[in-house]
Amino acid sequence: MKKVGALAAAAGVLLYAGSHHGITAPITTAAAAHGGTAATSGGTLSCSGLETLWESAGGSPGAAFMAAEIATAESSGQQYSTDHDSNGSTDEGYWQINTVNGDATYDPMGNARAAVAISHDGTDWSPWVTYNSDAYQGKC
Repeated sequence: MKKVGALAAAAGVLLYAGSHHGITAPITTAAAAHGGTAATSGGTLSCSGLETLWESAGGSPGAAFMAAEIATAESSGQQYSTDHDSNGSTDEGYWQINTVNGDATYDPMGNARAAVAISHDGTDWSPWVTYNSDAYQGKC
């Protein structure tokens, strides 16, 4: 992919990444030039893009599907999703990382890394309201 991405970037071509969920996502030429994917370059992500981002951030492949369901329930796959909480804190990004955690960011990789850390690599989703309310189920 790196070689193809670099050639496409040099030519100014927009590539598309395939998805096992039947959705394609554009890869920016800047991301392609560095071997990146749509998931690591941001924007609105499908479930497969969120899974890829989770794994790129060091998350367990076995937890990637659940991580994508949580992120989809939390932010609808929107990089700049924001929720202002009644306690004055703010939830940011794909996984709606709360500012009280100190790891809140809209940066795709930073947001995913925070989710990996807070969820203990997908073994504890209890900090997410959508997990506790079962609202994540069936999102992917």
